[in-house]
Amino acid sequence: DAVIDAFPSVEHWALAGHSLGGSMAARYAAANPDKIDGLALIAAFSDVDLSGSGIATRVIYGTRDGLATVEEVEGGASLLPADAAWVKIDGGNHGQFGWYGEQAGDNPATISHEEQAAQTTDALLALLARIS
Repeated sequence: DAVIDAFPSVEHWALAGHSLGGSMAARYAAANPDKIDGLALIAAFSDVDLSGSGIATRVIYGTRDGLATVEEVEGGASLLPADAAWVKIDGGNHGQFGWYGEQAGDNPATISHEEQAAQTTDALLALLARIS
């Protein structure tokens, strides 16, 4: 709230979060649908109902993710707006969405960090273009 309040000239706000940060971003968006126009869930899923929120939502996830599995991420579809965009990164894993290295329980990626980052960036830019 403090960031949004500090920049009153900004017309459209989007939140993005990776892993548990995505779940927290979804909770904020659900509680503040009048403030948030876009939401990106990166290797994450919502545990709150956003289906009627009207928030432009993009779900970005990797096929090799051992922590936010394809089944878990796709299993949360009913909580998201029907027009949510789904970006599945073939060969991407959990850790490569960040820069922190390997993580216990994750699977090895079959694409480079640079390729996963490029696909993630493209998906985020598409979300921003949609809400601007």
